[in-house]
Amino acid sequence: MTDDKTTKSTLLLWLNLLGWQVDVRRKGGAELVGVARHVAQDGSTFRVSGSAESRDALAFQLFEAALQVMEGGSRRRSLLAA
Repeated sequence: MTDDKTTKSTLLLWLNLLGWQVDVRRKGGAELVGVARHVAQDGSTFRVSGSAESRDALAFQLFEAALQVMEGGSRRRSLLAA
């Protein structure tokens, strides 16, 4: 069995592998807040944040928001190239 306080979510590990820096902290009682930051090759920076009662729920929020940022970025680049 793993301890939720010391175990890092697989989605947070994926964010790290994709170049995102993730910071998760406890706010008040049971609520967790997280911020993920990414610096693109062109120097632009992106930031997503979320809050949830569990580490897995927070990881899902951050991962989903980061994917939306990355997908939006690829759509913008393809529109500019056209």
